[in-house]
Amino acid sequence: MIKMIKLELRRNNIRTYVIASIIIAVVMLGFLYLFAYAPKLEPNDKDLEIFLGYNNLIPLFGVLNMAAFCVLSAVMYSKFIIEDYSGKRPILLFSYPISRKKILFSKLSVVCIFTIFSMIISNLIIFLIFGITEKSMNLISEDFTIAIMLQAIKITVVMAIIAASIGIIATSIGFIKKSVPTTIVSAVLLASLMCNIVANTTSSMTFMYIFSLIMVFAGILFSINLIHKVNLMEVE
Repeated sequence: MIKMIKLELRRNNIRTYVIASIIIAVVMLGFLYLFAYAPKLEPNDKDLEIFLGYNNLIPLFGVLNMAAFCVLSAVMYSKFIIEDYSGKRPILLFSYPISRKKILFSKLSVVCIFTIFSMIISNLIIFLIFGITEKSMNLISEDFTIAIMLQAIKITVVMAIIAASIGIIATSIGFIKKSVPTTIVSAVLLASLMCNIVANTTSSMTFMYIFSLIMVFAGILFSINLIHKVNLMEVE
């Protein structure tokens, strides 16, 4: 399996997605500063109170970042899976002396692992930069403590898992018609739904944990369904 993953990394230019992750991190850092500064624009605006304090700010930022990595994940899955199983390309894949299941699983693993780790690493860097600069900028009344950093890490891990799961679900939907746009649009819609849910439950970590488990379970089911479809594919 490790050899298959290495092969996928050689076949696809992973550097492009690394650069995309860096760009996302830079943009998200800007959004984090914007969120923190938003309540100061209109101190009496109750709608902006959703950005007050780290307990609200971190989940909101986490879900926005999750949406960005959902799209990145969908783009990667489109390249690794949708395109590779479209047209005449499956002929080459199915000629390998390896089971179709292992080939597809290696593709799913590469994108899933990349999505989770790139999101976690980018968020760690973002919050470290924000925490250091916040001491001089004083955008938030609370101090950026180790406890807050740990909270950010927990939410990041949960959101990264959800992002990877949504990517798999969107890919399974897009695979029906072998459509890249359908895959990306599905990821955007699912991520938007998640954003709305978290925006209304920013203080409920228990709900986030439960929802992440549901998304993981759904991701596994859609992965099994995708593997089944590939096993039944006929190449003309």
